[in-house]
Amino acid sequence: MTTHPRKAVTEMRRTATALLAVPLLLTGCSDTPPEVTDDDVVRIEESLAHGSELAWELTQAETRVASMCMQDEGFTVHDRNLMHGMMIPNRFEGFNSPYARVPTVEQAEKFAFGYWVGMTDTDEARAMREDLDYLAFAGNEMGWSDPTEYEEYEEWKALGEEYQREWLEAFHGPERLAYLESMSAGEDPVEAPPFGGCELETIEIVYGGPVHLERDWGSAWIRPDLESPLTWVGDGELYEELSAEYVDQEQDFLACVEDRGHGQWRFDDLGYLPVHWYAGQFYGDGTSYEGMEEDVPPLADAAEDAEDPVAFEFAMALDFAECAEDSGLRDGAEERWARMYVERLIDREAEVYAWEQEIEGYLADAQDYIAGK
Repeated sequence: MTTHPRKAVTEMRRTATALLAVPLLLTGCSDTPPEVTDDDVVRIEESLAHGSELAWELTQAETRVASMCMQDEGFTVHDRNLMHGMMIPNRFEGFNSPYARVPTVEQAEKFAFGYWVGMTDTDEARAMREDLDYLAFAGNEMGWSDPTEYEEYEEWKALGEEYQREWLEAFHGPERLAYLESMSAGEDPVEAPPFGGCELETIEIVYGGPVHLERDWGSAWIRPDLESPLTWVGDGELYEELSAEYVDQEQDFLACVEDRGHGQWRFDDLGYLPVHWYAGQFYGDGTSYEGMEEDVPPLADAAEDAEDPVAFEFAMALDFAECAEDSGLRDGAEERWARMYVERLIDREAEVYAWEQEIEGYLADAQDYIAGK
């Protein structure tokens, strides 16, 4: 395989990113929070949302490039999860506070918490899985996903071990596959070999080539890091600050929930309520709660006695929604959360912009290759 000219572009982009980051070292010396306007919030939120969508498009385009290479090798059914390195980008659609995970009254009446959609296999649940309003409601929790990817994986598995083995060798290359198999067997090879096969060809086409890291414990070849700057902001720190401002509202909300017969709840260090784990109990999904006994409330009598878990989920969600509304938990919380986030991001806006441009460049390379094939 020849080196793709993308490598030169990648190095230029890395240099530009480094130069953009220089002023951030100077702005980080002050303890005074930067002044943030509404326009700042809108601009950075839109940039992050756009970059998140581009990253998902890039994942799909990379998979398409890899599948074209594998088809040239004679393979038509794929494990697509491996084709993008099992790296699913974070989904960002806006600055939603932890309190936004409690549905509004309108959402509770239509969707409940949304768990019944995946926990049951009724006509109503199947229809809801394609409902655009539901997908928008559940988007952040569901993350980016492509249901057909799992369906094709099942087809790939059904073709048998010989096909799978030949596919893996063509995709990873013989040396890389042997290394991965030894790792799976619990062995500890000294050094990982370079990428090979269609995996290497895909990385070169889309990203310009893999990255070689030298560490004390040895060296490794990895894909370029595409992590969003959003992930560098500590949600735990933000929630601690938000919770300090909404301590009375939180207490009133939790007291209301208990008064309505749902037991004693608490927000965790990230502002989560363990509703998912709780719902798993009355749906009987076999989820293990070992070590989480203090975090997940025991089932309330109403939940244990419920003959229809879906109906109970709707009633419970409505109680939570009305308690959030009555306690004032929603009053200004989303605006405050967004402003706190942007206060931590605005001095690094150049990094956000550079990341977005990098994703756009990779996506353009993948799309150009696909179009010209």
